[in-house]
Amino acid sequence: MREAIHVEKPYFLASLREWLFTTDHKKIGILYFTVSYVFFLVAGLFGMGVRLEQAQPGMQVVSYDTYNYFLTGHGVVMLLWWAIAAHIGGFGNFLLPLMIGARDLAFPRLNALSWWMFFGASVLVLLTLIPGNQIKMMWTGYPPFSSNPDAGVTALYVFVIHLLGASSIATAVNFIVTYLKMRAPGVTFWKTNMYVHTLIAANVIQLIGVPSLAGAVTMLLLDTYFGTNFFNPAKGGDPLLYQNVFWFYSHPVVYVQVLPIFGFFSEIVPVFARRPLFGYHTMVFAVWGIVALSFIVWIHHMFVSGVPNWIRVLMSYTTLLIAVPTGIKIFNWMLTLYKGAIQLRSQMLYMLGGIFMFLIGGLTGIPNAMVAIDLGISDSLFVVGHFHYVLGMAVTLGILGAIIHWFPLATGKFYPENLGKISFWVIFAGANIFYFFQMVVGMLGNPRRYPDYPPIPEWAALHMIQTIGALILGVGIIIFTWGMIKGLISGEKAPQNPWKSPSLEWRLPVPAPAHNFGDEPPKIEKDWHPYRFDKLEEGNK
Repeated sequence: MREAIHVEKPYFLASLREWLFTTDHKKIGILYFTVSYVFFLVAGLFGMGVRLEQAQPGMQVVSYDTYNYFLTGHGVVMLLWWAIAAHIGGFGNFLLPLMIGARDLAFPRLNALSWWMFFGASVLVLLTLIPGNQIKMMWTGYPPFSSNPDAGVTALYVFVIHLLGASSIATAVNFIVTYLKMRAPGVTFWKTNMYVHTLIAANVIQLIGVPSLAGAVTMLLLDTYFGTNFFNPAKGGDPLLYQNVFWFYSHPVVYVQVLPIFGFFSEIVPVFARRPLFGYHTMVFAVWGIVALSFIVWIHHMFVSGVPNWIRVLMSYTTLLIAVPTGIKIFNWMLTLYKGAIQLRSQMLYMLGGIFMFLIGGLTGIPNAMVAIDLGISDSLFVVGHFHYVLGMAVTLGILGAIIHWFPLATGKFYPENLGKISFWVIFAGANIFYFFQMVVGMLGNPRRYPDYPPIPEWAALHMIQTIGALILGVGIIIFTWGMIKGLISGEKAPQNPWKSPSLEWRLPVPAPAHNFGDEPPKIEKDWHPYRFDKLEEGNK
């Protein structure tokens, strides 16, 4: 009997049928990321519409309804498609098995189901582009407005959240089981990449918190269409019930969004400082400390809602306490750079810029944690500028830098270095002009969410500066996107392990082969560590 000849080809050259029915974690990761990036661009256009409307006093660009739709779409898509799906669904699927020496995820078919549920939610969001289907209740969906016909199709919002939630829970189960059961021998808890630690930590939060969000929107659906009164105070309900259940998940989701970005910082900074990650053990404790504290801070979103003083004081303390493990990581990254042989390649610039943006966002978050200060700045544009430094730009710069760093592993080619550096400086400049002056106008009393504002000269001038910053930021994103296309078409061919990293995924050829490490897991030396560069340097001599 003749044996079949096995032809090994790059995974990304599979047929359309193979892509549609794939259970390969790398293909699914690329599918997640592609959809996420397209939605990121669309949400950016929505945000630009909001900014152009606010450039001057008066309504001159869009109607009130369109403004509310743009604001809702920008918030929902940026938070759920970009700040979660890109680095968990995209990078998480692609990198987790490679970083722990596994052939695939523990449940490949469940992974495919997770992807298709995410894709289904994406289709539902696209339906909101059709007039009459627009959702205008902001990303939070607060009742009683969300039950009002002017808020749009509440059922569509609820079904989107349910599909995304089911996809997130399935992914969390898959990732956690994969890490616990499929690590290559020698990849212990204390020899695990920080990105993997942060990824698993984020998915533990998802597993605990997503059912709370699902419960909140389910009650909203029942109130709106089936006559229940969970949130109707006229019939014994309480609108604050929704806020409590909603924020019980929706503040921890901040750490779902930012923890994997900390993982990116922790992977790339040591490589281009040529030094081990400083304080690896304290970094691990800090990550899991954030998970433990993340579910006891949600009331700081409700300081002005009439909650009792004792709970405001208590959660003011817990909010300040969670800054401690967060601050530890800033010192870890800075001390990793200390006396390092720093190479300012484009992905390193993105990481350093992301750390800076997170630092500014974190420092401006401290006043929000203090009840006395928060009462004055809550619902102002100061808060919007603050969280765009953290969730907007620290996350975005982290993801863009990660694209450049792992581009060779996914494509076999380099991202164009010149375009990487140009796009970074343009994005970094535009973002700081935009969001710094947004915080300034917020401190002057400009409220958030409103499409119009009084013709106060100081406000008008600051809004025009913000708009210039937003346009610069948009140009930077266009340059970066062109760089991805150019790299895919004509990028320079990359060698194996182009960054000389000791991390396991770089032991593979580039692009990564279809079956990762093959039937046998990679051999892990006893003294191996993903951040040990001295042995790697000796081997290269």
